[in-house]
Amino acid sequence: MKKITIELNEETYDQIKEITDLENLINRHRDKNRNDNYKIEEFVVGCIIDKIEQIKHFEFVNPFGENDAQPVVKNRFKEIAKEKNIYIKDVADQLNMKSPNISKIFNNASQPRLELFIKIWMVLGCPPLHKCIYLEEEKD
Repeated sequence: MKKITIELNEETYDQIKEITDLENLINRHRDKNRNDNYKIEEFVVGCIIDKIEQIKHFEFVNPFGENDAQPVVKNRFKEIAKEKNIYIKDVADQLNMKSPNISKIFNNASQPRLELFIKIWMVLGCPPLHKCIYLEEEKD
């Protein structure tokens, strides 16, 4: 295992410490029997690993790759909602829309405008964007 040392200014360190403390508090709230605490170093490593996964995901779906196929943007809202036990009707109600319109988006029959995408994303709890969208090669 390799070791690196980083220097942070006081403000950045304090912000990371605050986030780490909050994460530990949330974990203990979710599970009363939990007594582990993330260290600041573990939190920083986790952030770096998450960023690496995002970059790898982008390389995988990069539309500027070498193939000539035109990628089509699709969403994973349906899977995310299912994981969180959120129903299409709940999303539609919160957005003051009709369920069939949300269903079309969730089934990738149509894609929402950016404003509506953001609203749906927020209703679903703001999951990481790289988990919400993907590119699919257009079928001829």
